[in-house]
Amino acid sequence: MEKDKINILEHKVFKKPTLKMPRIIVGILLLVVAALASTSYFLWQDRINIISASDQKIRQFYVNLADSEIGFTDSSEFVLPIDRKFEDEVASYIARKESFIEIDLSQMKVSLYKEGGLLKTLPVLSKGRDGSWWETPTGNYKILSKEQNHFSSIGNVWMPWSMQFYGNFFIHGWPYYENGTPVSSTYSGGCVRLSTADAKEVYQFASKGMALLLRDVEDTGTFAKPVASSQEVAPPQVSAKSFLISDLATGETMLEKNSSNVLPVASLAKIMTGVVASELVYLGKPIAVDESMLAATFATFQPVVGERYVAFDLLYPLLMQSSNQAANILAGFTGKDQFVANMNKKAASLSMKDTSFADPSGELSSNTSSAEDLEKLLRYTYFKRKFIFDISKGEQDYRFSGRKLDNLTNFNELIDVNDLVGIKNGETEAAGQTLAGVWEFKSSGGKIPVGIIVLGSTDRVKDTETLLGWLKQSFNL
Repeated sequence: MEKDKINILEHKVFKKPTLKMPRIIVGILLLVVAALASTSYFLWQDRINIISASDQKIRQFYVNLADSEIGFTDSSEFVLPIDRKFEDEVASYIARKESFIEIDLSQMKVSLYKEGGLLKTLPVLSKGRDGSWWETPTGNYKILSKEQNHFSSIGNVWMPWSMQFYGNFFIHGWPYYENGTPVSSTYSGGCVRLSTADAKEVYQFASKGMALLLRDVEDTGTFAKPVASSQEVAPPQVSAKSFLISDLATGETMLEKNSSNVLPVASLAKIMTGVVASELVYLGKPIAVDESMLAATFATFQPVVGERYVAFDLLYPLLMQSSNQAANILAGFTGKDQFVANMNKKAASLSMKDTSFADPSGELSSNTSSAEDLEKLLRYTYFKRKFIFDISKGEQDYRFSGRKLDNLTNFNELIDVNDLVGIKNGETEAAGQTLAGVWEFKSSGGKIPVGIIVLGSTDRVKDTETLLGWLKQSFNL
């Protein structure tokens, strides 16, 4: 959408209603609000979300070895990623003659479907900047709530005709300040912004619970095709029960062993904990620690009961030291059960069909997944929440921080290995040793992002180094 065709000033100022009522009623209402704030209703303040995005393997060929345990991909043709699941969902809603909303951020348009038929298409004026903390999350959602005028306590602006679809993310009209001044065209909190008139039209069409499909095509122009070496490289011998090496730009498997097997994942669950926390909770928000959040942990981070910690700060012990206590505190923003439920909803939105989370730390043996499913989580994190990987390597960022958790020792191995983007390890008696990491190799044609997942290992570092060695020899990286 060309900027000169956008009427950025189209909005209607909604005044806050002025209510007059007896003081006793006001007092009762304040008590009710205070009570609700201490329960799961607190979630409404943090804008509950169930983000989803869906990339799928585009092309996958295997050359089976004699033991049928390891497969190689034929990479003779590079195919750009296509969000096939999104297309399938749209076709499914149309076939069932359902009413739903489709938002395509690659084309900056919102389409309204009534009983399976396209009713109207409207322009999207603004979205979250790609690669930023406020990048608009893609996926399969529902309209969670509607407000004719919603006040954002984060941006301190009014957002007319607001429809919440996930956490702090809304569809809404052009925001404005208390004095009625519209925000600038560069202002964005990551929501889907329409003109105020168009937002009103979508608002009147939408109903609570209506399906909302939101997509955005990734820019693949900077990625290159991994070129297989002319020299045949013997398959690696590793201790892991299951592993997967994948080209994250296409979703193609480069090498795998039992990658569909469902196994305990241990602290690899904390990657999802970090993703969900970053999408459910405003990262600048503090939380007070109580006794129920404490847990056994090997981390040097030792939270103090009654102390308040900024959500963003907690991502550091969570991802660098695998702190179970940090995981519990982050889950405390919404309540543990609700948080874990959202971890599973997020997994479902990413088509992680063989994944189940039982707690935010990965401590229980019932936290299970497959290497194939974890590859989808790595892809989503790489494209949509890359700062999770930055934190896993210990890179400091103070934009939200309370600056209480500097100089933590990093317990992740391989953080000094060249080309590493991010990594997370894990270990429990049930899971053995686990590891998931992303490397970004440079070539004359562009970047080649590669994910490696190792499950059920007796030596995750040696196994990963062996797989990296095979990868570099096989593709001249």
